Amino acid sequence: MKKGGRSRHSKMSNWSDEETDEPLIADHRNFYKVEKWSRDGQRVTELLFAGSSLDKAKRVFDRWAKHRPRIRMTIRQRTRVLEEWPPQ
Repeated sequence: MKKGGRSRHSKMSNWSDEETDEPLIADHRNFYKVEKWSRDGQRVTELLFAGSSLDKAKRVFDRWAKHRPRIRMTIRQRTRVLEEWPPQ
């Protein structure tokens, strides 16, 4: 036990909230990515979110869809598309 009555094991790392702004790191870490696509849907133009929390990815996705209804975007985990906007 540490001073103050706290166990040295009571402090947990918050690994579930990891984020990055680097697409390659996101793929390497198997993060969820919210990506904005070009109008023609051929290339990613911006990484809106990349992190280990699917819930946060969905919140970011929903917020962008609400405020920019004509945007094209996806939630992906590497090559697997989990959600896309506009819905197909």
